[in-house]
Order: sequence, then C-alpha cells, then structure tokens
Amino acid sequence: MLSLGAILIQNLVTRVTDRVDETMDIAKRNAIAGLFIGTLLVTAYVLALVGTAVALSDRYGTVPALFGLAGGFLLLALIVLAIVAARNKRERELRRIRRQQLAARRDLMAAAATVAVKKPFAATAVALALGFLLAPKSRRDDD
Repeated sequence: MLSLGAILIQNLVTRVTDRVDETMDIAKRNAIAGLFIGTLLVTAYVLALVGTAVALSDRYGTVPALFGLAGGFLLLALIVLAIVAARNKRERELRRIRRQQLAARRDLMAAAATVAVKKPFAATAVALALGFLLAPKSRRDDD
C-alpha cells in the first residue's frame, strides 16, 4: 500500500509528464506545419519574382528588368538594415539607461541599509515619509 505522499507525488509526476508530452506534440506539429508553410511561401515568392522578371523583360528587355529587380531588392535590403540598426541602437540606449537606474537603486538601497543600521528611527521616519509621498493617489474627489 502506498503512502499518501507517494500517491500525491505519483499524481504530480503523471500530470507534469502529460503536460510535457502534450506540449511537445503541439510544438512538433507546429514546427512541421511551419516548415511546410515556409516552403510554400518561398515557392510563391520565387514564382512571383520569376513572373515579375518575365513581365518586365517583355516591356524593358531582359537585362534591364533583372538589374531593375536586383536594384529594387538591394534598396529594400538597405532600408531594412537601416531600420534594424536604428532599433538596435535604441535598445542599447534603453538597456544602458535601465542599468544606470538599477545601479542607482542598488546604491540607494545600500545607503538606506547603512542609515538604518546607524539611525533606525530616522530611517523609519524617512521610509514612512517616502511611502506617503510616493503612494498612488486616489482618483476619487472627496468633495
């Protein structure tokens, strides 16, 4: 006869195993579907490029049409590269600011701990005052 703890652990392991198996099945199915959809999208893209090249070659000639398409895609790639570079620069700046804020908070907490050890009553009074001043305000008017 199993103890209550063993039954509970067995139940927990069974539930976790079922969830992991279910999640893995869904992930595999989604990966296979994603690959299939990606292959179809790439095929459609290549066929659209070929069709565009054929249509442009009828109108402008083969060589100018291909150079025009190549130039257009090069321009599009440069635009996307510029957007990604600007976004990465912005993210780096935000991370730098966030690190500075965290360092300032850490330094403030260290100073507060030092003050709390040396003058506990003053630290309590300052903490209560800051809590009162920084508390969220009520949106109701008490008129």
